[in-house]
Amino acid sequence: MPPSPSDPEKYSIDEMMDRLKNVPSENPEDGELVTRSDGSQAIRIKKRKRRSSQPLQKERKAARQLRIFQVTAAMILVFVVVLTIGGAIVYANSNPFRQGLLRKIQENSGAAVEIDQFRINPKTANAGSLTLNWPAGNILKSLNLSGINAEVFPSSFFGKFMVGEEVSAADGKLELQFPQADEALRTVTKPNGANSIRFNRYRIPVLQVTLGDPVAPLIKLSKSEASLNTETVNGNAQVSLYNGDIVIPNWPKLRLNRALLEFRDGKTDVIGFRLFHEADSRGQLELSGTVYPTLPDRISSLDVVLDSFDISGITGPSLGRLISGRIDTRPVVKSNFLSFQPTAESSPKLEISFTVSPSSRIELRGFPFLGGLAQAIEDSWFQEPTFEIDAIGEIARTDGNVILRKLNFENKSRMACRGEIKMAANQELSGNLEIGIAEAMIGAAKDLRLKSLFGPSKDGFRWLVLKIGGSATSPTDNFKELFAAARTVSRETQSTADDAGSTFDELTHPK
Repeated sequence: MPPSPSDPEKYSIDEMMDRLKNVPSENPEDGELVTRSDGSQAIRIKKRKRRSSQPLQKERKAARQLRIFQVTAAMILVFVVVLTIGGAIVYANSNPFRQGLLRKIQENSGAAVEIDQFRINPKTANAGSLTLNWPAGNILKSLNLSGINAEVFPSSFFGKFMVGEEVSAADGKLELQFPQADEALRTVTKPNGANSIRFNRYRIPVLQVTLGDPVAPLIKLSKSEASLNTETVNGNAQVSLYNGDIVIPNWPKLRLNRALLEFRDGKTDVIGFRLFHEADSRGQLELSGTVYPTLPDRISSLDVVLDSFDISGITGPSLGRLISGRIDTRPVVKSNFLSFQPTAESSPKLEISFTVSPSSRIELRGFPFLGGLAQAIEDSWFQEPTFEIDAIGEIARTDGNVILRKLNFENKSRMACRGEIKMAANQELSGNLEIGIAEAMIGAAKDLRLKSLFGPSKDGFRWLVLKIGGSATSPTDNFKELFAAARTVSRETQSTADDAGSTFDELTHPK
């Protein structure tokens, strides 16, 4: 406090003490200076009144009560959820739930159902095996699955739907049959509304498929991986197949690379069906088109495209040993197709127009006339002649019968081969081949009997027609007989030295 103007500049100690004693408190709340009876002094503080309202303490108390309520409610909720899930799991593994699931599968598939070792938990449903059997009017006959695992959603425990992402099985066996017109398609009528079982994918890593009698099937696919996708853009179910061995009676063995099939309105669209040769993966055979499995009187036809495919994959290994090479399809009208009817009596028919692949060549070997030509012309090339550019023809195959027709193989500087060869189901061969030898090679040959053996020049070659016979493992031709007849003719026109020439057996005898 600043001193008043009237205050003296100097004070004594006593004056200062008196002055301090008499200064009142500037803050009334600091209290009042009082002198006790014993002469001591003290400051009397006024008692403050306690306020009846304390907001901060109330807020703290309310927050503590809210937390207690929240923790209690959470514990009760967890307890209820645990009880609900536990009850749901117990119910899901009970016989009533199992029977309801069997009914759902039967309604969705239309088949009679058997299931063993079924169990379910909050994440997956599992079964030891599942068997489906359809009536005779359905193209599906039976499906046997083992090691089943399904990723289910929690709603499957409480609702009337069994839903999830994927169902997988360790292995499966699917038997197909030819539908009978007067038989039922389903064991039960499909209910209206959405399917009660809905999964996005079904997958089987090891699947076997047979068509017809399982003991002697018309088609057998084994060791294949299959997946069924129900959630496609157009709403149709799609089946994808990967790898596998294909066996068809009286046909060469083939290997499946991949296939994509789509099902719609009683039709099956073969979007792509790629096949490999039994022992070769460089070339491929691709099928595409539409199949009508429920219309036995209608012929189904699939387009065929070959890309550097080994010809023995179509003709068979035995005939492929005589005529070998890689071929591509040629764009020819009314050709390059596989046709059949969906009946047990139907015989698939394959028609292909081919040309030699750019990176390959057609080779002839094994026919007796080749050895005779090699010896007579004194050129080992004729033992196994090759045709790299100009080599075309057609292949027709029904059951085990194979026809190579309109063959036109040409090596302009040496040899040409035209004609037709047939191989029956018992491997017997028949047909005629026109063999052309370049005119320059006939003229340069030391054995003049070739001039009388081969006919007049045409297209730069002199021609000889041979009759093919025997079997695919041991083919025959009539070159020997024709050569012997030419020897008789040459004796009348050639010198005595020619009469002492080699016989056919001497020409074909290896040196």
